[in-house]
Amino acid sequence: MPNKEKRSAPADSGLARKIGIITGIIVALTSLTTAVVKFRDSIPWLTPVSTIELTPNPVNLAIGDKFQVIATARDANKKPLGKGVNWSSANPSLVEIDSDGIATGKAAGQTTITASIGFTKSLVPVHVRRVTVATVDVFPPATTLLVDDHLKFDATPYDSEGNSLMGRPVRWASENSLVAAVDQSSGETTGMSAGTVKITAESEAKLDSAQVTVSPKSTQTPSGEAPLPAPTAAAAPPPPAPNRAAERAKPDTKIGRVAEKIFITNTLKFGECPANIRVIVGGMLIDLKSDPQEAARVPFGDQPYNLHGTVSCPHQTVAVVNGHGTISIANGKTYRCKWLRKGSKDFEIDLHPE
Repeated sequence: MPNKEKRSAPADSGLARKIGIITGIIVALTSLTTAVVKFRDSIPWLTPVSTIELTPNPVNLAIGDKFQVIATARDANKKPLGKGVNWSSANPSLVEIDSDGIATGKAAGQTTITASIGFTKSLVPVHVRRVTVATVDVFPPATTLLVDDHLKFDATPYDSEGNSLMGRPVRWASENSLVAAVDQSSGETTGMSAGTVKITAESEAKLDSAQVTVSPKSTQTPSGEAPLPAPTAAAAPPPPAPNRAAERAKPDTKIGRVAEKIFITNTLKFGECPANIRVIVGGMLIDLKSDPQEAARVPFGDQPYNLHGTVSCPHQTVAVVNGHGTISIANGKTYRCKWLRKGSKDFEIDLHPE
């Protein structure tokens, strides 16, 4: 019996060592796994996605509208991961969506858009509505052309809530093409002969028109010089020398005086959104194609102005922008366009002296 007890002791000791080794391995593996998980979770692109949030929710579009849907991937602790998603539309005939999440309304109806990362998915309902044209606005509402001069009119259809419906077809017509002719698709108008005529824009049976006064060009002699005035019976005495000091002292609001030069600036962009703006100030139409834009022959004093144009923000439908008010015109002064964004397609713009 004593010999048997001596032989069992080494066996028990070996088993204990094996258990200790296995326990150590389990602890080491657990620590390693914990460390790997912590390392993984410290790098967003390695961290598993728990949820995908979509904004806006739901998405509301009109036919032809474009709008970017924002997808935010989050981990189990709701922290954003900055991961890209794959997009799909349940019905591309109603809504198309590209790889950047830009949804385009194609036809009226309801469907869903899905964003996915691996097996994690999230969807958002989309409502596409067909809105009809309620009104049409033509810009400029009135203008003067010389014979053979050109001007492109703008026509903006609006729905009943005042939202612009860019992309809706517009047809142009002149009530007398012998006075002013207009291209029926572009609104490009050409003065043909002296007279006054209406240029009409039509979209979905809604109309608006602008008045165009066409004036003849000044008569020139074959040499290109202006004709001499007819002789008078007696030579008129020479006019008195101008009193320059007195003229400088006169206020800018004198009737008939015009500014030789003014500048309009900060018109080409709203943030990252390129803008295309035209302004009527003091009856003068100015196309703001550069920044700053130089304008001449604008009447002095308080003058009404109207601004009209478009703003093209990335990943969104082109928005129409309008503005109006009164500014005081002074020679050599700079006027700045100031912007206000009220919604995704709702902008206001004003003109202010610097």
